[in-house]
Amino acid sequence: MTRLIVLLFALAGSLSAAAAEYEGTVGKMKAVFSLDWQDDGTVTGTYAYPDRPGTVYTLRGKNAAEGELYLEEYTGDEFTARCYLGKVITDGVIIWRGEMRNSDGRAFPMEFSRRRERAAPATPAPDGTRYSGQVGRLAATFALTWHEGGAVTGTYTYPDRPGTTYGLEGTNPREGELYLAEYTGEILTARCRLRKRIEEGEIVWEGEMSNLDGRRFPMRLSRTREIAIAAADTNMDTYDSERAAIRAKIRPLYRWDAFPLADQVVEMVPVHFPGAQHFNARVTGYRSDGDGLVLSFVVGEWDGQDHVVYENGPEVTLEMARPLPLEATHLVGSECSVVFAADGSLLTVDLCSVAATHARKGAAGKLEIRGLLEFWRDADSPGSPQPASMIELIPDKLALFDYGGGPDEDLFYQSIRLVKDYGITIQSTDAGSAMLELESLSLDPEPENPWIPLEGSGMVAPPVQQTGQAG
Repeated sequence: MTRLIVLLFALAGSLSAAAAEYEGTVGKMKAVFSLDWQDDGTVTGTYAYPDRPGTVYTLRGKNAAEGELYLEEYTGDEFTARCYLGKVITDGVIIWRGEMRNSDGRAFPMEFSRRRERAAPATPAPDGTRYSGQVGRLAATFALTWHEGGAVTGTYTYPDRPGTTYGLEGTNPREGELYLAEYTGEILTARCRLRKRIEEGEIVWEGEMSNLDGRRFPMRLSRTREIAIAAADTNMDTYDSERAAIRAKIRPLYRWDAFPLADQVVEMVPVHFPGAQHFNARVTGYRSDGDGLVLSFVVGEWDGQDHVVYENGPEVTLEMARPLPLEATHLVGSECSVVFAADGSLLTVDLCSVAATHARKGAAGKLEIRGLLEFWRDADSPGSPQPASMIELIPDKLALFDYGGGPDEDLFYQSIRLVKDYGITIQSTDAGSAMLELESLSLDPEPENPWIPLEGSGMVAPPVQQTGQAG
C-alpha cells in the first residue's frame, strides 16, 4: 500500500513535505489521499482509486473552521464534484466523514482517515516530579511535569510488569484537582480523576482510573512533602494569606445583569484569572425561570488534611439574568467550584457537568444543546457522581468535542460554567468522561426542528457562540 501511495503521489506532481496521507472510501470504492494543510486554512491535494490505476484527482478547498472541510474535485482541469466533510477523532484516529456531490447530480458518502501523530512515550522525563503509588492492586511509579497554565504531562510504569510505559496528559485546573488521560502507545485507554490531600508529610493524589473498556480502579500516587516545603515556605504563606484576604472580601449578594462578551467572538472563555483564587463550594439553594436564576452556596476551604470544611464559611447568593433549567432537587447539596477576584468579585461558578449528545438550531442562530447532567455530591469521593438527568439549553459560549459517538464510544463530560461578562458556557475544564449508550437516549420526534446527534456530525457552533476548550 505504501508503494502504491508513493506512485500515485508521484503521478500528481511535486507535493509538499508536510502532506498528510489518508486512506478511505468514496462510495464503495477504496481511495488514498494526500492533503496539504496551509496556515491560512487552504487545503490542496490529490486522491486516487487503487483499483482504478492511471487517474489522479485534484482537490482544492478550505478548512474554514475547526472540524469543517470543504473540497472541490477536479478531473484534469474540469471541475467534477464538491465535498463537504466534518472531523471526528476516535481512539487516536483522525476521521474526515461526509459527502461528495458530483456535478452530474450523483452523491456518494466519503470518508478518509489517518492515525493521529503522537509520539509514544519512552521513559519517564528526567525533570518530572517522581511519585510512587498504585493502580488497583498493582504498585506503580509516576513522573509528572507541571506546566504553566495548568497542563500536566508525564508517564507511569508498573515495576512488576516491565516493558510498557504509559503516557499521561491532562490538567490541574484548580488547587487540589487533577485530571489525566492515559495513553498506551498512541491509543487513549483510560481517564483518571484525582484529588489532593496532605497526609503525615506526604502529598497524596487519590481517586479513580476509568478504563475505556468499562473497568474502574482506585488510583493513588504520593511523594514526600519536605522538598516542596523547603523550597516554598514563603510561597505557601503568601498563598494562604491571599486566600484569607479574598475570603474576607466575599459579599453575600452578587448580581450579573449584563453580559457584554456573550455575543462577541472570543478565542476562549478564561479559566485562570490573574490574582484570583478557586474555592470549593456547596450549593444550598437554586431556582430558575424565564427571567434568570438565583443560586445560593456556602464557600468552603481545605482544612490542611483531607477534606473541605464548610462550617462558618461565607454564604453567597448569585442573581444572574440567564435562565438555566436545572432541577433544584439534584443541584442542592452538590459540590461546585467558584472563583473570586482579589477584590472579592465573583468571576465564575463551575456548577455541574454535561455530556452533550444532540444539538439543533436555537434562538438567534445559536445551537441548542441536549445532553446528560452529572452532579458531584462529595468532593472527597470523585468516583461517586449523582445519577444523571437530561437538560436542554442554549449556552452563550460552547466548545464542542470531536468524538466518534455510538454505543461503544467514549463520550466526554464538560463543565457548565456561569461566567461574569460571558454568560453560560460549556467547556472542558476537567475532561471527565463516562461510557454512555447513546442508542438508549430516546428523543420525541420534532419534524420542524429535529435534534441532530453530535456523533460524527462535524457540527460547529456559530462564531459568536464558539469558544475553545478551557482545560
